[in-house]
Amino acid sequence: MKKIALIFFATSCALISYAQTPASFFHYAEEFYFVKEVPTASLQGKNFRYEIAVKADPTDTMSKVRIHGIGVGKGQDDFINSNFTLETRVEQEWTIYTVVGTVSPEAKRLFFYASVNGNGSFYFDDLSFYIEETPGKWRQLTLYNPSFEEKERDIFAGYYVSKRKSPNVQTMLTRETVKTGEKSLLVKTRGAAPIISSAMRE
Repeated sequence: MKKIALIFFATSCALISYAQTPASFFHYAEEFYFVKEVPTASLQGKNFRYEIAVKADPTDTMSKVRIHGIGVGKGQDDFINSNFTLETRVEQEWTIYTVVGTVSPEAKRLFFYASVNGNGSFYFDDLSFYIEETPGKWRQLTLYNPSFEEKERDIFAGYYVSKRKSPNVQTMLTRETVKTGEKSLLVKTRGAAPIISSAMRE
């Protein structure tokens, strides 16, 4: 599982590094990420919507979260070119990120990735996944630990998580700021320094 997460991390960085900040000379590297896997062998060809609620309190204008989805085939590194789109809407003080797409006939699962770039406090809650059964009729599928409410010793039960340790990152559950339920995931980062994009140095 560690190999899957690390490969996906590297792939995601390459895919989204410039897509969401095309004009930036400087950017923050990912200090932390987590991944939710959704099995899709029986859902191929169907439209889907994956949602995650984020409340961000960055310390500067470059610090942010990134949300991304990708299809995966049979093998651990069998990543599929996934033309998914990202939508956002605001509910109260939370931003709802929605990854929208169609499950590829080759996809055995989908990986949905969230990373923290830069400094600040970032809250995550209320993950959900929907499949369009027939045109206009959507069904919500059950995800494990979607709001970080499960009583597990591992707060990331049901997720792949970055293994790189950083003194800049703290992760914890909090009851102070939640979207639904009683808890959310809080990622606090500090001391991260921006780096210049390699393309800008060439």
